Amino acid sequence: MTTSVLKRFSPFFLYVTLAGCLFLAALATRGQSKTSILSLIGSGLLSWGLLEYGLHRFIFHLDAHSEFLRRLVYSVHLSHHDKPQETDRLFTSLWVSAPLATIYFLLTWGFSRKWETAVYLFTGLVAGYLIYEWTHYQAHHGRPRISLFRYLKKYHLLHHHSTPDLRFGVTSPAFDYLFGTYRSASTR
Repeated sequence: MTTSVLKRFSPFFLYVTLAGCLFLAALATRGQSKTSILSLIGSGLLSWGLLEYGLHRFIFHLDAHSEFLRRLVYSVHLSHHDKPQETDRLFTSLWVSAPLATIYFLLTWGFSRKWETAVYLFTGLVAGYLIYEWTHYQAHHGRPRISLFRYLKKYHLLHHHSTPDLRFGVTSPAFDYLFGTYRSASTR
């Protein structure tokens, strides 16, 4: 494996390993029912969708006023809009995702007061993140055979090429619909 591949996929390796180990440790405590665990993982997945939308809409497209913030927003996301086909700009880097993952885990642990609950929520969040990265890659480089993924590809590419102020959801347009930034993929 080349250094570039390792660097590009390091978030996948880290989060799958971390969530997997924490998940097994939480399961070993036998502190929650299967239904509760599945509900928490589903809630974590849903929280990923909200986080994806919120970050993309309010942070990654921020109209920054300082030079430092303009450069930061550009390096984190807007450079991807300038060169959407480059895989080096496609995946979220560890220096962006790790602080967010840490904050999420600590907040959920703090609110729930149970590390196992935080782990199951985090597992859902990681699953959502992995689905996001795969869907985002497919939107730029894939040839989806399933109509849902063709729709998501078109929806995301319209965000890039026609409506950068709309269509912020990559894995789902649900939060766009909920917050008024939805436009059908059949309209520009």
